[in-house]
Amino acid sequence: MRAALFSVLALAACAATPAPDSSPAQGGAALAAQIRADNQRLDADLHASGVVSAAMGETADLGGGLTVKPLEVIEDSRCPSNVTCVWAGRLRLRAEVSGVAHELTLGEPLQTSNGTVTLAVVSPGAWSQWPGGKPPYRFGFRKS
Repeated sequence: MRAALFSVLALAACAATPAPDSSPAQGGAALAAQIRADNQRLDADLHASGVVSAAMGETADLGGGLTVKPLEVIEDSRCPSNVTCVWAGRLRLRAEVSGVAHELTLGEPLQTSNGTVTLAVVSPGAWSQWPGGKPPYRFGFRKS
């Protein structure tokens, strides 16, 4: 019962509390500029040293027989950047890791026989609004 109540409160807080810099008076142009800046930062993270990126259905080869092929976003409950939330949320991805189906969660390592893989970066970021439509997902993986 407590878990259900907490979930309802967390979702309500996330959906109902806009951050101070996302007021309607700010306009769509400012929001678009914030989203563009966030996407540029995430693009840099996707190209960082040690990160191998792939889109849905593509295969990221991390070396040593460790490959990751994103198949489906199971959950994207990340707190939007322009909203204040009581829970950060998460992103869960169904992927084929070295030929075996697995569920990856953003930031959590997965141990495999070919090494440990972490879903380290996901683009686009979470936003409550998307002027012009949300771009397709890109995923960045690290091997350790």
